[in-house]
Amino acid sequence: MFSPILEIVIFGHLRFSESQHMTTPLQNPIQLFKSSTKDQFSSSRFKFYSKMKVLVLGASGFIGNAVTLAFVRAGHIVYGQTRDPEVGKELSKEEVIPILCDPYTDEGKDVYAPIAKQVDVFVDCLKSGGAEKALGTLNHFLSLVQSRPKAGPKPTYIYCGGLWSWSRGSGGLESWTDERQPRSEYNPAVAWREKVEEPLLLDERIYGTVIRASMLYGRSGSHVGRNIFEVAFQAATNGNGVFETLGKEDTRLQTIHADDLAELFVRVGERGPICRGQTFLGANPQSESLLDLLNAVIRVSGCKGYKLLGPKTPYDDCWVSTLNLRPSLGYALTGWQPRKMSLVDSMDTLWTAYLAHRE
Repeated sequence: MFSPILEIVIFGHLRFSESQHMTTPLQNPIQLFKSSTKDQFSSSRFKFYSKMKVLVLGASGFIGNAVTLAFVRAGHIVYGQTRDPEVGKELSKEEVIPILCDPYTDEGKDVYAPIAKQVDVFVDCLKSGGAEKALGTLNHFLSLVQSRPKAGPKPTYIYCGGLWSWSRGSGGLESWTDERQPRSEYNPAVAWREKVEEPLLLDERIYGTVIRASMLYGRSGSHVGRNIFEVAFQAATNGNGVFETLGKEDTRLQTIHADDLAELFVRVGERGPICRGQTFLGANPQSESLLDLLNAVIRVSGCKGYKLLGPKTPYDDCWVSTLNLRPSLGYALTGWQPRKMSLVDSMDTLWTAYLAHRE
């Protein structure tokens, strides 16, 4: 005679009630298993209720602000570093605890050090412009957590990198790569990032993770806003209707909305132990043609056309370089999937948002 519990598992037709000692029909256990695992990462079935302490350096930046607010919405205690007292007030309105300092000075590091010592997640979204400052931030944090027990939980350190570290240019299969592949030497202008990312990913005192952001869009527009939207706006209002922008006819862009990228930061931060040592690309599943983007801008801006300018500097080469990569590691490890429409498909909304931010 099987026990009631075994009857549930094996025959799938009984439910045992301890209070009434009765049996009632039960869903087939195979179907029950399938339904419980089908969407294990979805927001409706799989939630984290942890209350972590998070410190974001660069909380007023285009990426940093989105990341900061995403951690707040996820229910965590969030500290946001900014240099501007007025921005600090705005962060307070969003339930972020502002840390006012210059993070690259010794005085500024002393300001955020007491917080950094006790956080669960440390996020570097600063625009360092080189390895020296970014390494200084990393080494300072490592010195702060040096006294933590070696066998105890480790803090998660997320460094915001860039997609150009993977670029191999346009072409056939030889140009395709993956998040599981090593960085490329195609763009020498960003070779310095290896000096930051390698020690970060290898250090045993932290759960080091790198998230390489792709071309950001949404709200004020970030790179797309500065390099395309603004010149198109000026050409439409003050010029001959033809705007100039950097690019090549075969350039394809990896893009991501700021909100979707921020969600990846949150998911990685909450899963630090299983994401340590990994490098993620925050990008939509499909790349977008630069020419499709420019034609969409012509439609919404009222411009007559555009003129492509060739690269003149190493960073120009990065901008026009194509990265053939379909991100999948974020989904595989955290269930992350972008939700926003693509850059070209949402052009009407994005252009309106950009104009509102210009006012």
